[in-house]
Amino acid sequence: MNDLLTPADARLAAIERALGELDAVINGAKEAQKREIPFYGPTLLASMTQKDQLLAQQAEQARYEENPQDSAIHFCLTSAVALLEVSQALLNQASDPTPLEQERQWKTLVAYIKTAGRSAYRAASILTDKTEA
Repeated sequence: MNDLLTPADARLAAIERALGELDAVINGAKEAQKREIPFYGPTLLASMTQKDQLLAQQAEQARYEENPQDSAIHFCLTSAVALLEVSQALLNQASDPTPLEQERQWKTLVAYIKTAGRSAYRAASILTDKTEA
């Protein structure tokens, strides 16, 4: 059956399997820890009062310091998922999109890439903060 797949379809199927595996790893870690690793992005923080921003950032930092390796692993996996989603979106692009579809595709790619970059940066920050402490 795999012989009937085009190379693009085979890559897409492999990416979808990888996404499923990474989701299982992330969800398994959440269940083992009994709670999520918090992350309040810039948009969410901007919607908070200054006091709530401070409390959110302190909660994030406390959780990261509690288990920096697991926190860093979580953000590395989140980054990997987002990059695979970029690849998936690129493979699923319409061959001749309308301007509206093209804009939507572009916004989707940018959102995934931002998530990947921010997650990787967060992982590096957690590990750097731990090694410098």
